Amino acid sequence: ILERAKELGISKNQIIVDGLVTTVGANKNAAIETLETIRYCKEDLNLCTTMGLSNISFGLPERPYVNSAFAAMAIASGLTMAIANPSNQLLMGISFASDLLRNKEGSDIAYIEQIQRMAPLKEAAMAKAAQSAGNNGIKKTEQTDNKSTDKEADQKKNPVFEAVLKGNKDGIVDFVKEELSQGTKPGEILDGLLIPAINEVGTLFDKQIYFLPQLISSANTMEQAVEYLEPLLKEKMPTIIIATVEGDIHDIGKNLVALMLRNYGYEVIDLGKDVQADKIIAAAKEHNASIIVLSALMTTTMMRMKDTIALKQKENLNVKVMIGGAVTTQSFADEIGADGYSKDAADAVRLAKKLLSE
Repeated sequence: ILERAKELGISKNQIIVDGLVTTVGANKNAAIETLETIRYCKEDLNLCTTMGLSNISFGLPERPYVNSAFAAMAIASGLTMAIANPSNQLLMGISFASDLLRNKEGSDIAYIEQIQRMAPLKEAAMAKAAQSAGNNGIKKTEQTDNKSTDKEADQKKNPVFEAVLKGNKDGIVDFVKEELSQGTKPGEILDGLLIPAINEVGTLFDKQIYFLPQLISSANTMEQAVEYLEPLLKEKMPTIIIATVEGDIHDIGKNLVALMLRNYGYEVIDLGKDVQADKIIAAAKEHNASIIVLSALMTTTMMRMKDTIALKQKENLNVKVMIGGAVTTQSFADEIGADGYSKDAADAVRLAKKLLSE
């Protein structure tokens, strides 16, 4: 890219590299990989860099802590600028402090001025917290009581259910075998224990009691159980084709949706990322799919969803199409003629059931 830019008369100081940031909740090496990109661009290529900070914490609780720590590490690695929330006092304070510690010219004065700007905001926040302290005390008591009640209820539940709920990937198959030895049929384990358990995980995720790492852990646990039970299940479930559309290389969200759908027993054919419309339609025909799931994370690629739906209609293919991804909405789904839109993996399962029932 640098060589081509030079040929076109674009100098290095006109180039900014955006280091792709994915959530550490789904990819444990996400931060490490981005920081290495920043370091490489700074030290080896002498290029300016930027990145979207908040992606790193998607699906995690108390995100400002993760974002701020990531910002400090990125600045130390040579980050030039960032797409960030300027009203986040913790993040801004750490940013100015990082410049101070790196002895950036004028950083001492800049840090002091930033702290002075933050002081009135901090005082207002403390006053608001003090005002609501009484109510918070009541809420904490209620939450503790609820947690105690939930814990007692969980202890009475089946070990298979509990394993999925807690993400016990290593023990789940043994619990399933034990359940089978007691005479429980494979279909009853799937419908009566595994699916209710992952539904409960989805509910906890919706309520922000569980977060993305827990959702993935439970989904992976259930996948182990479903893989073991699959040869024993007589009923063949509908086939679903899933793909990230042409031009888009993002697949973490798509992979999670595929995992969740498999956990419900569906036959999922994952075509991967950057997949052309004709290949998606061809796969749907080949596998006699009931649903096509399309994912896109960029505004520049979301219109490829429309292309795929247009090709489906041209081929008179009787298959439902559902879409998802950060840039998509229900109104966009309606606009391009999709049969439904899901906001996350748990919602995708609910939507698939609804579309199949129709």
